[in-house]
Amino acid sequence: MSTKQPVNYLDFNNPIHVIWRKGTPNDPFVDRLDITRVVNQRIALLEIPDELYRVRIANLFEINYEKFIRDSIAENEFYCDYTNGFIYFHKAMEAETVSIVYKGRGVILYPSNRIIHYDGTDSKETLYEIIEKSKIQVEELHNKTLTFEEVLENMIVATNLTKEATDIVLDTNEIAHQKIELINDAYATTVLIYQPYVQTYNDIVQTYPNPLVGWTVQVYDSGIRYRWNGQDWIPIDALGGNVPKATDVYDGLMSKEHFIKMEDISTETDYRTIVFICPQDVLQGIQDPHVVFPHDGEIIEVKAYVSKKGLVSTEIDIQKSADFEIWDSVINNVVVIEPQKYTDNGNHTITNTVVNKNDVFRLFVPTFSADTYNLTVNIKIKIN
Repeated sequence: MSTKQPVNYLDFNNPIHVIWRKGTPNDPFVDRLDITRVVNQRIALLEIPDELYRVRIANLFEINYEKFIRDSIAENEFYCDYTNGFIYFHKAMEAETVSIVYKGRGVILYPSNRIIHYDGTDSKETLYEIIEKSKIQVEELHNKTLTFEEVLENMIVATNLTKEATDIVLDTNEIAHQKIELINDAYATTVLIYQPYVQTYNDIVQTYPNPLVGWTVQVYDSGIRYRWNGQDWIPIDALGGNVPKATDVYDGLMSKEHFIKMEDISTETDYRTIVFICPQDVLQGIQDPHVVFPHDGEIIEVKAYVSKKGLVSTEIDIQKSADFEIWDSVINNVVVIEPQKYTDNGNHTITNTVVNKNDVFRLFVPTFSADTYNLTVNIKIKIN
C-alpha cells in the first residue's frame, strides 16, 4: 500500500522578489537597450530603470507624474513608471517598435497569484489558478491510469489520512497567522513614505507634528534622511554618504576642489572684454568699428597696445554713447602709449564707469601718429 503526501506547489506567503544592483563601482547599474513594440499603449522594460539617469527614447520627451495624471500624453511624449518599469505612450504609437536606453537597477519577480491572464474577455484568472487547474488535470489523468485496486487502496489511505490532513491544515493556519504578523512587522520597520524636505532637523517636528509610521524626511542642511518608527525620528542614511566621487568613468559626487574651480569659472564669466583692433597705421579721428555692448555693467580696466613702437606718443580716447549722437569720454584724459613702448603708461583714470545695456563704444585718436602700427585696445567690463 502506497501513501502520498499532499504536494505544496506554492508557498502561502507568495512574496515579491526584488533583485537590485547597488549602483556602486563594484556593482554598477547596467546600460540597457530594449528594442520592443508598443502594445496597449505601453511597454514593460526588462529591468527597472534608474530614475537619476532617466529613460531615453529618440524623438520623444518624458513627462512627469503630475502632467501624466492631469493631461493626456501627446504624440511626442511618454511617461515612465520607475517603480514597476512600465512606459506609457500616446495611442498613435500603438504597434510601433521603439529603442529605449536606460541603466538597469535590477528586476522584480512577481508571484504567480499576482499575474493575470488576459484572453480578450472579462476573465481575471491568475497564473496561480491556471497552474492549480493544470495540476488537477495532470493528477486526474494520472489517477485514471491506475487500476481499480490502486484507486481503492488510495481511497483507504486517504480516509486514514483525513485526521492527519486536518491536523496539518490547523498547523498550517497557525503558521500562516505567524507569517502575517511577521509581514506586518516587516512593513512597519521597512516602509518608506517620503515627505517634502525641511531645512533643519528642528523643522521636522514643527512641519510634521503627527507623523505616521514610515514617514521619511530629508534635512537639507545636513543631508541626513530621517524615518518615523512610531516613537522617534531615526536617521537612516545621508545624502551622498555611499556615493563615490565622480571620475572620468563613473557618475558621482563633486569634490570640494572641483567646486572651488567651478566657482572660479563662474566668477570669470561675469566679465566681458570689448576688443578694438586697428590693423594698419593709426590715423587721426574716429576709428572703426563701433561696438554695441548688450549688458548692464561697470568698466573695470582700459588697456592699449601696438605691435610696432613709435617715435612719438600715440594718444587714444575711449568714447561712449547711448544714441550714436552724443559721445562722452569714459576716462579723465587720453590713453597714452609713449615713444618706444608697446603698452600704454597707465596714467589714465576711468571716470565714466557705468555701462547701460546697448551702449555704443568707439575709439577717437586726437592726433596723427604715422609710425605706430596695429593698435589694440581692450575694455574690460564687469556684468551686473
